[in-house]
Amino acid sequence: MRFLHTADWHLGRTIRGRSRTIEFEAVLAEVCAIARDRSVDVVLVCGDIYDSTSPPPEAERLLTTTLRALVEAKVEVVLIAGNHDHPRRLDALGRLAELLGVHVQSAVRGPEDGGVITIERGGETAKIAAIPWVPEGRAADLEAILGPREEAFQGYAGQLSELYRHVAKAFTPETVNILASHVFVDGAQIAMTDGSERRLHIGQTYAVPPAAIPTNAHYSALGHVHQPQDIVGTPSPAAYSGSLLQMDFGERDQQKGVWVVEAHPGRPVQREFVPFTSGRPLIEVRGTLDEVITQGLARPDAYIRAVVGLDAYETGIAPRVREALANCVDVRVEVAREERALADPEFKHLKPAEQFTRYYASSHGKEPAPDLVALFREVVEEATAQT
Repeated sequence: MRFLHTADWHLGRTIRGRSRTIEFEAVLAEVCAIARDRSVDVVLVCGDIYDSTSPPPEAERLLTTTLRALVEAKVEVVLIAGNHDHPRRLDALGRLAELLGVHVQSAVRGPEDGGVITIERGGETAKIAAIPWVPEGRAADLEAILGPREEAFQGYAGQLSELYRHVAKAFTPETVNILASHVFVDGAQIAMTDGSERRLHIGQTYAVPPAAIPTNAHYSALGHVHQPQDIVGTPSPAAYSGSLLQMDFGERDQQKGVWVVEAHPGRPVQREFVPFTSGRPLIEVRGTLDEVITQGLARPDAYIRAVVGLDAYETGIAPRVREALANCVDVRVEVAREERALADPEFKHLKPAEQFTRYYASSHGKEPAPDLVALFREVVEEATAQT
């Protein structure tokens, strides 16, 4: 059987308020074309289908249009909920979509209650353990699936590891065994700055060890991390497919795409990463005002972050850059100034207006105007009075 592994669509996402609908349409059409051209049996969408729990109508149109194209191509689809998705919204979709070969997993279920999806194609049978995002503190829900335990779960990692072991019991030597999950596996590479993954859900609190991946899985299709990558140290092959588009400037060097996975019972999987050709790249240009504009004009195909270096702070830089570069979505100014020791009292002992003055001077290289300080004092007084 052949699978297409994708995740983190984030439909409805904008870039600094600008719509990316045209890009989403193009890249989703590319996903459907890859599925058709590679004779894919099942498309695995491993969470974060939408960018928010209340997606705009345009995002819902993108999803239903894509599902229709896959159904018409006789490709079955497995959708699982991510931390950006509303489980009930996806559940409502699944009640009808399942009649068309679209399997929606909006909540964690035991193998006997639909947690393991069985798909038969071409004389082979796949067992797909579909595990959506599991919020922290849901041990009670997992206990209902796993049964009473003599010992309490050892944190979030222990909960997920035990859940993976439990669902993997449904795997057999005669079937193609796939784990599809929206999860953060410890050691995965993420953008250190300007990334789009929610920092609240990335880190040691939510980290699951690579050893938790089931040994008897042919392949584990993961979602949640936006950079496509294999996971090191797992007992069986596991990978993130990454996001559809470069979502923010921390992802500007990432090549997006999908994994095409061929698996048969009793044999190692064959995998290929298929890069996308759609989607506008995100780039950063640096230099003087003239240098930034020259570099930006050479890349009309990209969304641009402009970082302008100045010897001394001056107003009106951002409007001048945006007027020259229609595709510039972010302007930052860096002012060169000598570092000097601060002889002022300790910061915590300063009054609010003094703190504001120091912050402004450190950010802009000069003292704030008296009118601005007076306005700051008015705001502080108003806020204090309301409190």
